[in-house]
Amino acid sequence: MLNVPETRQQQLLARLANGEQLIAQDLAVEFEVSLDTIRRDIIALEQQGKAQRVRGGAVATAPASPPLQYRVEAPSQAIDAIAARASNFINHADTLLLDGGATVLALAERLQPKPGLLVMTPSPWVAVACQKNGVEVFMLGGQLGVRGGVNVGDTALLAAANLYADIAILGACGLDAEFGLSADDLQEAYLKHAMSRAAKSTLVLASREKIGRRARHRAVAIEDIDCLITDAEAVEVKEFGSSAMEVVHA
Repeated sequence: MLNVPETRQQQLLARLANGEQLIAQDLAVEFEVSLDTIRRDIIALEQQGKAQRVRGGAVATAPASPPLQYRVEAPSQAIDAIAARASNFINHADTLLLDGGATVLALAERLQPKPGLLVMTPSPWVAVACQKNGVEVFMLGGQLGVRGGVNVGDTALLAAANLYADIAILGACGLDAEFGLSADDLQEAYLKHAMSRAAKSTLVLASREKIGRRARHRAVAIEDIDCLITDAEAVEVKEFGSSAMEVVHA
């Protein structure tokens, strides 16, 4: 039955669901088919949004996050811990470029005004949270995306390209040692990349379930991330050991 594409692909999906990485060469030998056949299976799964191709095979895609309003209504201890650690980590900066998402929003809610502090953000949620605390805000305009709750598109990208910040603080849909920071939405991936380029340093906030996962669109390469703040245990982030990225545990 392994000469039937649908059967092979179901087996590949089952392995991905168990957290296995697909190694094309090994699978070709195991299934007694050609390497090109396995590659076609992997391409088919990727086109269905069920796998992410990598060199030599594939890994599971990260499940898409629900829209921001549902994540905001269900805060977690992990998000609070990461936000608390990040608020202490960035208190030296005067200009912050804040992404959207539940974890970055939790950080914004903790910010307090100080002379010279300016927050720049594409997120109306983050902007309102900062304004409530008396923190000066500059907003990046554009079309408001549903999932991440940030303004996206050419207007937001152009604004980001003409900014400078001490620190860009980005949320994560996935963070993988090879694939880097990734997003479910292509336009949000473009924006994260632009925000990272606009800042002196890039800080990523990612809860443990985002570690080792790959969302559909690469946003920032791992070598361009200066620091990760996460609630993951040391063993869960050991894959980042070969990178220059600093890992801070919440």
